[in-house]
Amino acid sequence: MLKTIAGHTSARDICRYLTRKNRALASDYINIDVPESVREFDWAQAMDATRRSFGNDLPWRGKRVRTYKHYVVSPDPRDGVSLEALRNLATSWAQEHFSEYEVAIVYHNDNEHGIPHAHVVVNNTNIETGRRLQDPDPKALAASLQELAEAQGLTALKPPQATGVAARAQRRSPKRAPETYRSEYVRRAEQELTERGEYSWTADIRARVRIARMISRSEEEFRSILGTMGVTVSDNSPKAERRDWIYALASHPLRRISGERMGLAYGRERLEPLLRSGGARRLEDAGERAIAAIAKQAVAVGNLAELRSLSGAVALIEASHARCLGDLDALLVKDGGRATPQLVGYVKAKALLPEERPAPILRKPVAKSGVRPIGSRRQDDAGRHPRQDVQDKRREGSER
Repeated sequence: MLKTIAGHTSARDICRYLTRKNRALASDYINIDVPESVREFDWAQAMDATRRSFGNDLPWRGKRVRTYKHYVVSPDPRDGVSLEALRNLATSWAQEHFSEYEVAIVYHNDNEHGIPHAHVVVNNTNIETGRRLQDPDPKALAASLQELAEAQGLTALKPPQATGVAARAQRRSPKRAPETYRSEYVRRAEQELTERGEYSWTADIRARVRIARMISRSEEEFRSILGTMGVTVSDNSPKAERRDWIYALASHPLRRISGERMGLAYGRERLEPLLRSGGARRLEDAGERAIAAIAKQAVAVGNLAELRSLSGAVALIEASHARCLGDLDALLVKDGGRATPQLVGYVKAKALLPEERPAPILRKPVAKSGVRPIGSRRQDDAGRHPRQDVQDKRREGSER
């Protein structure tokens, strides 16, 4: 089971809770450097410092700041999962979804049956872009955790059924579940055609949508880019139980498919929040322009092979979270050359990624009028020495 909790304060409290009384069986970290000589590491201090440096400790548009997300991964007691297996599951899942964030994973067995479970704490700041963590789709997170658990021979970690008020609300306003909770879903017909090297119009639409999804920063731009690539986007029927987009080839309007039938990553409910927040923004401006130009030219001349190669390169960048060519080279070394060297070569030849990792953009916190960011001082106090302030207060006290 996967449980989600939002944090709105410093990470100190959750760190104390998870590590007090030596309850922690073990801990793992992503993007947090842990000194080897330190016995007890204060990962909360590292997370708080990162948020402050990027200006992500302040409210956003009048809303209370969400400083971190806390996920609890609880295996099925019937599996009798070992600590080693749980660590493998939790770190694989966290790496898949939060590879660009600071993550601390703490393991406990203080429940009724003594079953190990994992507490995954994710800081709210993307260390590559400086942007705040957008609330991930909880169903998609749970679905990927189920897939990873099943791949390791564990019972699928399905969420509990709603009870009480939540159950009654669901009965009053039923919402159909998606056909699949997978981000990428390829049906048998599409897979067989692709394996035989034959044309699949579903795979063709998938490739074009994947490209547009990577480089679009708004819904308007997403629709515009798809239009230049020969794909129309329309809303599904208002009577449908799930809101979705229908993609169709402009040259063959009857070749149409809803986004979620290709996977949740192509559906309206996943893409709308992403585009509303400014898009994926995984690439530098030069890389986005290069992808747009290649796609436009390939569609203009009917070069479907070029589109497939470009889409494959985009998928590789998405899956690996690569920010520069060095990341892809490291991936090749790690996987022993199995990570599709042809696609890595394509990314290099088309200059889709920079040679060196881009520096993150540090944003200065912008406070509301009358409120100063934490750690800041008034302009007229900037040159004052702390000892002088103490002397002034003593002088004021003696004059009263």
